Amino acid sequence: MHIEEPATHELETPLSVQDSQSLPELQPLQKGQKDLSQEDLSQENFDTSECSQAALQMALIASGLGLWSWNLVTDKTYYDPQWKRILEYEVDEIDNDHKSFEQLVHPQDLPRIRQVLHDYLQGCTPVFEVELRMLTKSGEWKWILTCGKVFQWDEFDKPVRMAGTHKDISQDKAIAIQQYQLFEQVQKEIAQRQSTEDQVREKSQQLKITLDELKYTQKQLLQNQKMANLGQLVADMANEINNPVSFIYGNLHPASQYAEDLIRVIELYQHYYPTPTPVIASHLQRLDLGFVKTDFLKLLWSMRAGSERVKEIVFALRNFSSSDEGQMKNVDLHEGLDSVLRILQHRLKQQPDRAGIEVIKTFGELPLIQCYPGDLNQVFMNILTNAIDALEERMKHDYSFTPKILIHTEIVSSHLTLVNSNEPWVNINQLGKKHKVIIRIYDNGKGILPHIQRHIFEPFFTTKLLGNGKGLGLSISREIIVEKHQGKLKCNSKLGQGTELVIEMNTTAKHYAAIRKHASF
Repeated sequence: MHIEEPATHELETPLSVQDSQSLPELQPLQKGQKDLSQEDLSQENFDTSECSQAALQMALIASGLGLWSWNLVTDKTYYDPQWKRILEYEVDEIDNDHKSFEQLVHPQDLPRIRQVLHDYLQGCTPVFEVELRMLTKSGEWKWILTCGKVFQWDEFDKPVRMAGTHKDISQDKAIAIQQYQLFEQVQKEIAQRQSTEDQVREKSQQLKITLDELKYTQKQLLQNQKMANLGQLVADMANEINNPVSFIYGNLHPASQYAEDLIRVIELYQHYYPTPTPVIASHLQRLDLGFVKTDFLKLLWSMRAGSERVKEIVFALRNFSSSDEGQMKNVDLHEGLDSVLRILQHRLKQQPDRAGIEVIKTFGELPLIQCYPGDLNQVFMNILTNAIDALEERMKHDYSFTPKILIHTEIVSSHLTLVNSNEPWVNINQLGKKHKVIIRIYDNGKGILPHIQRHIFEPFFTTKLLGNGKGLGLSISREIIVEKHQGKLKCNSKLGQGTELVIEMNTTAKHYAAIRKHASF
């Protein structure tokens, strides 16, 4: 094969269009045919050129390359036999023009080839190189890598001729596609595995949350059942105690009257019969009748006061425990607070080793509050018990300390909330429509450290010694206020100054059963 060189034998020398058009098109040399442009060469040079062309042809075949040359002016194109054999065509089955090439290219690849060629001829890329699909004689599509460069320009520096190679890369492309598909499959499997792991992790997290909720619910149900059983037991005991106490209390008044009448009769006998017989005189001397008359009446009245105290305790126990469990009622919160204080009176009064705890009540004018009274009394009991524990703990280390518990109740406007505010107590006379009730229970104990204060409402969290507390009191109280009554419960405490528990509730509340119906578990 012979490719015609420019007249000056310099590839970069400009060539006029007329000159390039006068050059013969590249054609394969036939045996014994002379190159017209080389007629002045000797036979020896011709033989050398022919051998070089044969060697080049063999090298192209061995490397799998086909050679092409394209006249950009006339659009004539030369494809060597190897170029055509790659596509399974014979030499005379493909015309030597550029249209033949475009007819064999896959229609989807043509726009890209033209763009790459345009970019190269405009100097945007250093070489023309593109991968494309071409139709073989058997009707299959082969992947071809074609590369080329301009080797001849006219006098205006416009490209005239370019040449290049043509190589079958179908096998390499198939391997690359297979590797890409394998990579995509691996990536997809990795993504699916990651998605599966994420789903398993998410489900595990959901199961853990559900398990924690079930454990908490189970604990609450168990605690509620215990409280219900305890409430029933206290109610039964209160009824059992109330019957004999009522009998004693009811008979103390006539007994006292009878005693007074008998003492009056004895005094009359002493007045009208001042000189008793020796036996009676001896007995009266041993009896000390004057002391007995005075002390017997005091004893009866002490028994009456004691029975009244027992009746108050029984009333407090019945009020604390019997509140129609599971039903909301309109109740007076002050009665509940007083009942709890009566039950805790034995801890509030003076002890041999400590002073008594003073309780200061500043009760506002509250309407009847719609609530679960038994549960609310339990909250008061838990908070007051913790306050007494804190005061007793401080009294152990400070004998001059004067323990106090302040209980304050008030009504605030519906748009106000004091739980999240540090403002002082509001004068209820200055408020508009009253809608929320605020209950503050304050003790002047040693206070709570900030890092402990963040955990006081957590289940089983306690700072008390083992056996002295289970850590459920404030946790259950928060559940009762927040979940059952849609209220708020907050702790305000400063170290060395004391602790305040603030309860905020609506005067009316939704029924708890309806709320639990829409709960998450």
